[in-house]
Amino acid sequence: MNKQVAVEIAENYLARWRRVAVFSELALMEENGDKDWENVIERDGEEYKALFYVLPDSDGCLRMVVAVNDRSFRSSVAPVTRDEIMRPDGSYRE
Repeated sequence: MNKQVAVEIAENYLARWRRVAVFSELALMEENGDKDWENVIERDGEEYKALFYVLPDSDGCLRMVVAVNDRSFRSSVAPVTRDEIMRPDGSYRE
């Protein structure tokens, strides 16, 4: 797995998710333990898996997480993760 490509994938997906995220939908996703994923074939020809999930955070906030790994999961390299904290009012923690 090319770690720099995985970082770019994680950051791009988190930025897109952040633009469309609604707190109530994230809360439902977290409550149900829902996870979403997408297979990504990058310009280097490698296949990656992007996993999206939500975790509870302090003060009623929610943590949006994107984890990117080698699609086969045979890589010994740990997944690349990026996260963002959303407050109940829909704003993001700096």
